[in-house]
Amino acid sequence: MKQVIYDYYGEDVIGFIKISPSVYKCKTKDQFYCLKFVKDKKSETMYHHVCSLHLKCFVPIFYNKNHKILTRYQDQYFYIMPWLDSDQGIVKELKLKYYFECLSYLHNHSFFYYNVNSDFFKQQINDISNIIEERQHYFYELVCNFEKMRYRSPTCWMFLLNYHRIEASLQKARDYLRQYQECTCNNDTIRLSLIYNHFDYRHINMLKQNLISIDHIKFDLCIYDIYNMYQRIPDLLFDMSQLPDEYLRHVHLLKEEKILLTCLQCIVPYIELTRDEVNNIVKMSRLLYYLDSVEYLNRFLTID
Repeated sequence: MKQVIYDYYGEDVIGFIKISPSVYKCKTKDQFYCLKFVKDKKSETMYHHVCSLHLKCFVPIFYNKNHKILTRYQDQYFYIMPWLDSDQGIVKELKLKYYFECLSYLHNHSFFYYNVNSDFFKQQINDISNIIEERQHYFYELVCNFEKMRYRSPTCWMFLLNYHRIEASLQKARDYLRQYQECTCNNDTIRLSLIYNHFDYRHINMLKQNLISIDHIKFDLCIYDIYNMYQRIPDLLFDMSQLPDEYLRHVHLLKEEKILLTCLQCIVPYIELTRDEVNNIVKMSRLLYYLDSVEYLNRFLTID
């Protein structure tokens, strides 16, 4: 590895510190670098788009001697970027605020319209409808199993007492999907943008005002950056109250985007309950927090 880095970057690496299975801190005589392994070359194409749009929110990546950002090593690729000192002392709420600012900047500076064929919306609506029915079936089976129990745990009661909220949310998803179908019935374009697609507090460095990882960037509907964050709530709690001020106030969502986001948010995410009662209660509490957060967001997604 040292020889590959020297051959392609002209840097004499003294040693490596393993940070994670794919990330290494590289020490040279003068400074530290960060080396990140990726499985394919998609990141290179996306980074070219970042550079061509002159987007300033990402950490710069070093080019190798072939003027590429990815260098092959065995059966993988890696890229090298500056090592950024940890900013763990900064409270998460400030990081979240900065992340929403970055999303609004990223989306607003990369919007474009893309032509789609007549089957695009039909297939999209069919796929979402199938997901709604799958979730309905999953939660209905849970409630049936809990109702058959003679002795019910706190989790069982917690689920049974709140099942009506899950059912109501899935019904709202169906209603919004019908609205989305009506709204897009004559459309032949969609609006795409670059999306970050991988929220992680560790990837937000406020000392350098950078988003660190580029591995999951892709072109898609901008609402998926928001949707993907909400889908993580059952596993990771964070306060979404800053979203309206730091994102929705700056990004003008189209009517069909608002409807689609509202629809997707109403599709209750899976939770897997086990024999661990304490863990089950935590999962149920986070699911209820998800439902509360979605209701809060939907108040701001006013659909004309």
